[in-house]
Amino acid sequence: MHYDDWKDTFSAIFINNDFPEDWTGVRFKSAWTSCNAAGLPRTYTADALTRYAENPQFLFKSKEDCEVVASLHQDGGRLPENGKYFDYPFAETLDYNCLGVFKLDYGEKILKQFDRHKIVYLSPIKREVENSGRFQLKGGETYIIIPSNELPGVTGQFFLSLYINKPYRELELKRVFAPSDRNISKDEHLPFFIPEELEKVNGAPTWKLELVRESLKYIIEDDDAGG
Repeated sequence: MHYDDWKDTFSAIFINNDFPEDWTGVRFKSAWTSCNAAGLPRTYTADALTRYAENPQFLFKSKEDCEVVASLHQDGGRLPENGKYFDYPFAETLDYNCLGVFKLDYGEKILKQFDRHKIVYLSPIKREVENSGRFQLKGGETYIIIPSNELPGVTGQFFLSLYINKPYRELELKRVFAPSDRNISKDEHLPFFIPEELEKVNGAPTWKLELVRESLKYIIEDDDAGG
């Protein structure tokens, strides 16, 4: 199929990435609303830098060094809106957005302003269904993840998916709110497990299964063994 024909029929191509069994996958459902759609700072002025912190914020902390794959997903694309279909690149339904990760100073719980010296990761500004990135974070440090549209005032629902190479019990993950963010979209404070990753949480870890198997021969008595 020629690419011109492909893009007139499909809106995205998905490549399956099966994360290892010891990775955790969680997702936040959120939205840019009238009180937190701050966009990116267009000038390096105090007002513009402070306004950026009004965007939705997500706190991340791990006990140990970890690797994170983050994906910012927005609705849109070829799916119809009010019964009307659009053509690629779907400018009518997708917005340019960006994903930023900032390291907080000790004791801080929210990012107070855009600070280039605190940037750990900053994605390209993209108008796609997904804007993804991969980065390393230090154990014991507190980080804030901020999804933002390029322009202020642009509202809409989004999902933030995080895949981490650590168990959930070793992580602190929660939605936090700047003073001006009134949580109009009624975001949950904690994430939910990504369905296809949930079975890894429900099952017993491999090390525990092996420990039980090795211990059985020492805890079974002669009567239990039929002796």
